[in-house]
Amino acid sequence: MDDTSASTPATAPQTAAPTATPTTPHAAAPAAPVVTRRLAYVDTLRGFAALWVFLLHVHGYWLDNVRPPKLSGDGVLVRAMGFGGAGVDIFIVLSGFCLTLPLIRDGRVRELAPRRFFRRRAYRLLPAYYAAVVLVMALELVPVLRERLVSRDLTPVDAVTHLTLTFPLFGDTLAAVNGSLWSISLEATLYLGFPLLLLIHRRWGLRGVMGTTLTVALVWAAFGLWWAGQPHPGGVLPQTDKLFPARWFQFALGMWAATLVRSPRPRHTPRACLALPVALAVGLTGYAAGWAPVSALGFGVVALCLLVVLARVPGRVFEAGPLRWLTALGVISYSFYLLHQPVLLLASDLARPAEWGIVPTTVVALAVAGTATVLLASVFYHLVEKPFLVRGSMRSVVREAPPTRPADSGATSSEPVS
Repeated sequence: MDDTSASTPATAPQTAAPTATPTTPHAAAPAAPVVTRRLAYVDTLRGFAALWVFLLHVHGYWLDNVRPPKLSGDGVLVRAMGFGGAGVDIFIVLSGFCLTLPLIRDGRVRELAPRRFFRRRAYRLLPAYYAAVVLVMALELVPVLRERLVSRDLTPVDAVTHLTLTFPLFGDTLAAVNGSLWSISLEATLYLGFPLLLLIHRRWGLRGVMGTTLTVALVWAAFGLWWAGQPHPGGVLPQTDKLFPARWFQFALGMWAATLVRSPRPRHTPRACLALPVALAVGLTGYAAGWAPVSALGFGVVALCLLVVLARVPGRVFEAGPLRWLTALGVISYSFYLLHQPVLLLASDLARPAEWGIVPTTVVALAVAGTATVLLASVFYHLVEKPFLVRGSMRSVVREAPPTRPADSGATSSEPVS
């Protein structure tokens, strides 16, 4: 999931030897160790997306989804918070971007070693996810805490579906442990589909990738409309917009963003600046009207435009000054995302929106639950997530061509930590 970031550079393990081809009788020697740095603007976007999702849940759990008049100050605030689901849209585009960027060299997308890719992605995603699930399940075994976190007792089916990441497929298990975790299951399925997108890209180019994923998204949206009218939508596939086919196009937008960022042509940046407000208007309209495919398209393009524009901004802008804290939040954003909802729920008894008003309650939520989540996520990141970052690096899953210049070996990588 990352660019030049505020984090300390880490030395990645040696790149595995490329698979031998019919014209290469012996595998090439492993490449020299590569220094992988975080991209600061990617971490800043991550931090923004995580904060936006957090505010969405402040609105739900601390403010009871209140809707003041649209033209009031409180009305503008809560509607901005209510759009926080778009933070997930940004995360999905970032995933496609960060997984594709290391594969691009000399204007072409290099091959991927699928087996190593899946193993590395499992290292990146699952340890922190399983640790968070076990932690929250343990809290839910305490009766007084369970009442704050979930609406019913845990069952063996809840445990099995969360361990296998299949819980979003069923209405009873979708929010049985932590309602925010559905996007982690979605992320895992997007990883499974990434090698297929690369195959499509090799055969039909980026247009083939975008056309395929857009077609799948439209067909799935039509299926979702039909499914919602059936007598059993709450039991199986309760929310079709939370599943892989609905979001595949957003992931492909991230791949497109990676090719634009790697492109030497400067004209992409002004075009992205022009497209950004239009895409934002489309996303907000779709979100307000409840048109999930429209909001997904709009905010997906917003994320693409932001990546293209921010990639041209000097890294020091994100590493110092007022954006520094947002970039730092982006570094721990995965741990923050995994833990923020239980923390908000456990602290929700502190909320007094009727007495304090909307703005003071939001400030208290940020000061108390936000600070607690950051502290817990920081510990979680260093103890659980960070030890697996190098093992989850994308660098080792790229099938490298033999270097043509001595400078190719041991160079500093500008790819993101994904």
